[in-house]
Amino acid sequence: MKDILIVLDSLTTGGLEKTLIDLCNNIDYTKYNVDVYLFNDGRDLVPQLNSNVNLLPDSPYYSMVFNQSVFKSVKALIKQKRLDLAFYRIYRFLKARLVKSDFSQEDWYFQKKTMLKIDKQYDVAIGFAEGSACYYVADCVNAKVKNMWIHTDIKEINSNGKLDTMAFKRANNICTVSQNSKKSLEELYPQFKDKIKAFTLPSLFDFDSIDRLADEPNEMDKSAKCIVSVGRLVELKGFHLCIEPCKQLVDEGYNIKWYICGEGPQRESLEELIKQYGMEEHFILLGNKSNPYTYINSADACAQPSSYEGLSLVIYEEKYFKKPIVCTGIKSNLEMIAHGKNGLIVERNKESIYKAVKYLLDNPEMMEKLGNMPALNYVEKQTTINELEKTF
Repeated sequence: MKDILIVLDSLTTGGLEKTLIDLCNNIDYTKYNVDVYLFNDGRDLVPQLNSNVNLLPDSPYYSMVFNQSVFKSVKALIKQKRLDLAFYRIYRFLKARLVKSDFSQEDWYFQKKTMLKIDKQYDVAIGFAEGSACYYVADCVNAKVKNMWIHTDIKEINSNGKLDTMAFKRANNICTVSQNSKKSLEELYPQFKDKIKAFTLPSLFDFDSIDRLADEPNEMDKSAKCIVSVGRLVELKGFHLCIEPCKQLVDEGYNIKWYICGEGPQRESLEELIKQYGMEEHFILLGNKSNPYTYINSADACAQPSSYEGLSLVIYEEKYFKKPIVCTGIKSNLEMIAHGKNGLIVERNKESIYKAVKYLLDNPEMMEKLGNMPALNYVEKQTTINELEKTF
């Protein structure tokens, strides 16, 4: 039996987190013992974690330092006699307000002090997300094999080059979720090109479970044409660009409802826009949903206007349910969607989104045709599992 450690910040209702659930469901537990360490808050999907997985204790100080107000944090840390972390919390508070500063090596020095100290030696340790999860595996874990996972286009995020280099130097494999993500890594870190591999993780989906969840009831208005978008309420997902197109279509007499599954920091600004356009009855923020599949399954079409993605897992899910997709022409989307074949590729602006959705509503036969065509470049589950095990 080999011992595996998987590290991630949390298990909230995001695509990355669902991928971890799927990965754990496809591990052969007659060959591997698996520990999972979550260092941040957020446990929405923990009940879905495979029963064979051992969930390690929470971080002793992480939430205290990074998720609480400065006054509450410092008070608690002094009570715990962690003056080093209390001073760092004050420093971090001041730095955030006085200067614009990205995550630094100094930040990592203190962050790892807040995290769990694991004495066990592992055969394989997996940092399952870019940033701190990878840094922790590289810097704090004793393992024979260290695998780092990058789920985004690394050119689009403010990662720390020195910390990335430290982690990648100590990695045996650097795993990505799309060819575009792989290409970005190779361009930024050509010295690690031989370590970088791409995997098709959507092939690990538990389709039987997805089918069962898809049949659950929901509150969608079945008398209307329903558009569904799924993702965190953040600028990069582009949901703010969909409210005005929704209003244009409603004003033109289309009976539509646009539903967003997800939660995030942009909620308040989205609610203000919805109110501004008078779309309270037509553009509906559903919040986090542990089961988004019932909403996708009930949709007439889906829209995902992201500015970048490592790989949009939700597009695979939407294509599984035979939905026509309206999405932006970012490189990772083009690995799944071909314009006019299984979806519509749009520019990331209101007018382009409006025209695409209107076209689908006006052409039900094309809507059905685009929906019935699957995602491109699908890989069989066993092929992916075999390739993953090679990295162990």
